Amino acid sequence: MLNSMDYGESDRIVTLYTLGFGKVRGIAKGAKRSRKRFVNKLEPFSYINLLFFQKHGRELVMIEQAETIRGFNGLLVDMERLALGSYCLELLNEMTMEGQKNQKAFELFLKFLIMLDGGADPRSIVMLFEMQILSILGYQPCLNMCVACKDVSTSGNKMFFSSTRSGILCINCKGDERSLIPVSPGALKFLLLAARTDIYKAGRIAIGGWAAEECSRVLGDFLRYQMGKELKSKQFMEKISFKYQSSNVK
Repeated sequence: MLNSMDYGESDRIVTLYTLGFGKVRGIAKGAKRSRKRFVNKLEPFSYINLLFFQKHGRELVMIEQAETIRGFNGLLVDMERLALGSYCLELLNEMTMEGQKNQKAFELFLKFLIMLDGGADPRSIVMLFEMQILSILGYQPCLNMCVACKDVSTSGNKMFFSSTRSGILCINCKGDERSLIPVSPGALKFLLLAARTDIYKAGRIAIGGWAAEECSRVLGDFLRYQMGKELKSKQFMEKISFKYQSSNVK
């Protein structure tokens, strides 16, 4: 479940990301009143089995039945994990089109929810999700060579990330572009690992301090450039994460 909204006195319109059909929007008749078919099933983060059909010429599918497989209730009692999960949920919703099946995107988001709900380091798995959803959808930036001169000797050298050019630039090619983000070798190494490490194995790679901030800036700027806007959930996520980190320092 990606999101839902009330429609009329008794119905709900929902957006789901499905294994077989990609993103789907549908209407659940009587969902606000039903005590059997839909109660507590059409909620964000819910992993469900769904029965629906689509009438010819209609944009919305008709949802007949839903059965909960897993609810990820741990996210609902941890404000930081709820904020991070909401951000990645909105990211998936914004970056995908209706009716375009993508099994890899579905499986990635399911793994992400399982790990986030299970207590994995939240900041690391969010960055893994960001890098991998970009790759799956065909937007992965070039991080292993300068996109201008193609120099691959990036190890040990500070590089500069350009969202407009979808990759890194060396010091000789960066020019006067003001929007470039300096990126250390450690941050680049993490981002490259994040793009290919199974989320279930996220604990094998770690990042912290300034390198984590660099990665966050690179991914945030690049995603904002690709979508043409800032996600509503991102500011909330950053605010909650900052409070959480501050409380741990005390």
